Amino acid sequence: MPLPSASFGTTEYFFRANKNLLHITLLLIAALLVNSCGLLTEVPENSDQEPEDFKAFLANSSARNDYDDLVYFLASHDVHEIVPIWQLLQQGTDWRNHGLSKFAVPPRETWNSMVNTLVFLKYDLVPYIGPVEVLSGFRTPTYNRVAGGARKSRHMSFSALDLKPVDDINRSRLHEILKNRWENFGDTYNLGLGLYSGRRFHIDTGGYRQW
Repeated sequence: MPLPSASFGTTEYFFRANKNLLHITLLLIAALLVNSCGLLTEVPENSDQEPEDFKAFLANSSARNDYDDLVYFLASHDVHEIVPIWQLLQQGTDWRNHGLSKFAVPPRETWNSMVNTLVFLKYDLVPYIGPVEVLSGFRTPTYNRVAGGARKSRHMSFSALDLKPVDDINRSRLHEILKNRWENFGDTYNLGLGLYSGRRFHIDTGGYRQW
């Protein structure tokens, strides 16, 4: 004998009324099953994690909001993962000798200049020499002066970087690649290239020249 229509209606109403709840429950069960199989893993620790001295700089200055905004700005231009962003604020390697801060935040009106430099790194340099470490990024006029920088150094306008390769590439091969990149793309990027002792080199997008 068929079930009374009232019983079928009650069951149908229950499932309809709880459709969203059932859907969420099934998704949670599925996620637990996948995790139990080892398919879900924790996000790996960021190898570019900010060092303690940079954290202390942010904690003891008014730079926190500006730095956060800079990170967002570079991410919006898809150039935030070429080098650790905190390295862009590293003035140089001899800051102790001059009693100055190791880090400085560039003015907001200069941020777009660094975008062009990072675009060159991303597409036309890092693929050829591997990852790079920033030794000097933005410099205040005071730091630039006492460090012996050029009077119109592009470091002060936040378009210049002093770099060295992370990978073990020898100096002659590095210079060969750098000169080739400059000859082929220097005019396009308005690229400045400087070759220093060891494997240290300079790039900026503030003037087409080489030294």
